[in-house]
Amino acid sequence: MTLSTKPTPEHFELQREFFRIDAATVARIRKLKPRLMAYAAETLETLFDHLASNPEVGDYFEISDNTRYLRDGMLAHCELVFSARFDPKYYDAVDQMGLRHSKLDYPSHAYSSAYANLMAGIFRQGLETGPKLNAEDMAAITRVSIYDMELTIAAFFRHQLDKQAALYADTEKVRDMMTQQRLAS
Repeated sequence: MTLSTKPTPEHFELQREFFRIDAATVARIRKLKPRLMAYAAETLETLFDHLASNPEVGDYFEISDNTRYLRDGMLAHCELVFSARFDPKYYDAVDQMGLRHSKLDYPSHAYSSAYANLMAGIFRQGLETGPKLNAEDMAAITRVSIYDMELTIAAFFRHQLDKQAALYADTEKVRDMMTQQRLAS
């Protein structure tokens, strides 16, 4: 499989095996989902506050509608992730997220850091409130979350490569046209 080829269902299954996402992990995530969603919603309330002054992404976060859109989008994505249904709907959503991120043209660490900070907030709340998350809970959350982040970043870079390939093809067409024009003159 080349970098710009969209993975197949078989490839996704092999990836989940690498991440040790088995039936027990899926069942644990689904059982934890209501708590995880509450933790995610609370964490997302302040997740982006520090970014308004960041020179790389501050222009995006200066607009409150952008921040609200991003929070809503991340919460909706958490709904998919913590449903632990690795079906075409989930994989399409991940691919579309990678596409949207690649269109914004921010560096990949802008996305992975937001995800890491979201997970840190979820873990913090899971260890400080209500019934505490245990080691098996945290292992399942980590596996599913890192798998999701891997897929999203892979989609981001796949779409970046597609954009570069299209630009290169367009550049070659222009060069060919210029060469033909010079030869014709």
